[in-house]
Amino acid sequence: MTLHPVYGHEDLRRRLQESAAARRLPQSLLFTGPEGAGKQRLALWLGTSLLCAADPTERPCGRCRSCHLAADLQHPDIHWFFPVASPGGSLTPEKRREKLEDARLETLAARRENPFQSAEPDRSAALYLPVVEEIRSRASRRPAMSSGTVFVIGDAERMVPQASSPEAANAFLKLLEEPPPDTMFVLTSSRPGLLLPTIWSRVLSVRVTPVDTSTTARFLEAEAGLDAARAQEVALRSGGRIGVALRLVEASDDPRVPAIRFVRAAMSDRCSDRWALSASFAPAGARGGFSDLLDMVEAVLRDCITISLESDASAIDTTLVEQLPRVRSIDPKGWIAAVSHVEQARDAALGNGNPQGISAVLLARLARELRSGQSAGPERRRAARVSGAL
Repeated sequence: MTLHPVYGHEDLRRRLQESAAARRLPQSLLFTGPEGAGKQRLALWLGTSLLCAADPTERPCGRCRSCHLAADLQHPDIHWFFPVASPGGSLTPEKRREKLEDARLETLAARRENPFQSAEPDRSAALYLPVVEEIRSRASRRPAMSSGTVFVIGDAERMVPQASSPEAANAFLKLLEEPPPDTMFVLTSSRPGLLLPTIWSRVLSVRVTPVDTSTTARFLEAEAGLDAARAQEVALRSGGRIGVALRLVEASDDPRVPAIRFVRAAMSDRCSDRWALSASFAPAGARGGFSDLLDMVEAVLRDCITISLESDASAIDTTLVEQLPRVRSIDPKGWIAAVSHVEQARDAALGNGNPQGISAVLLARLARELRSGQSAGPERRRAARVSGAL
């Protein structure tokens, strides 16, 4: 079996199953949530459940032929699309479409060989117009063996790699406006604000949150073969995002180091630390490694929120406390405000802004928020918990 079992998300899965059994599930869903939270895996699980041959109350059964094919990414009526890199060169439209489809199939074959691979996202990849044309072509066909067809579209916001080139998203919009009967579309996005508003209006948005760290640790022990101590360490660092946890397992070094350095500069009393850090970035190429850095900065800031709220000690990453010793002295509201600034900076980076300028502005804003939130006492932290600041 290629796909690992789904861990966590029990309430969400139950609601989806109940809606499907009552035939209340809309034809187009959008799963949103942090990167690595399991949105695409849940979408594939839903597709498996919808096409399972068992009684609706037992789906997915994991025993029928449909379930076995789906688990091996071989089901002819479950189509999983995701961003792939452009083949480049001067190609005819037909050849370009063929190359992009070959790249998708190669990725699926690699996933069958290594079910736990979780490569760093390629920011240059996208859902290009030929990919959308392939989706539309498949949607026009009758199901091969089931009563319906399911399309899982990962990172759907990347149908618009540039704001000036929305052709792919517009082509997909036409498909959503008049979906074929017995066809289900499940889009996923970590950046739903980048989707065309017209696509937003035609899908039901479903929030997918990270699972708790104990569930992530259990997954890493049972599925990835980690010992209990290592599984707990990785689970804490991932913030309950299993996709991120798998990348951490594969990484030889802690990928958070540059992000922690970024946050430390924001906390510094010296402006020169922030200026030096922003000057160290390239003046172009914000969509690549710089965007990845901002993703990790946000993850570190969210861990800082947990620590500043004095949550359950077992859920606190003690290594982060050691590297950011002043983390507990800052009010949770300061960390929360900092997260919103990172989200704005990431939108600017996806618009291919200047990394030096984006980082300089972001560091200044973070410094202001964290400086104003210093010397938080336990009463203020308790008040933040009670008010539901998170």
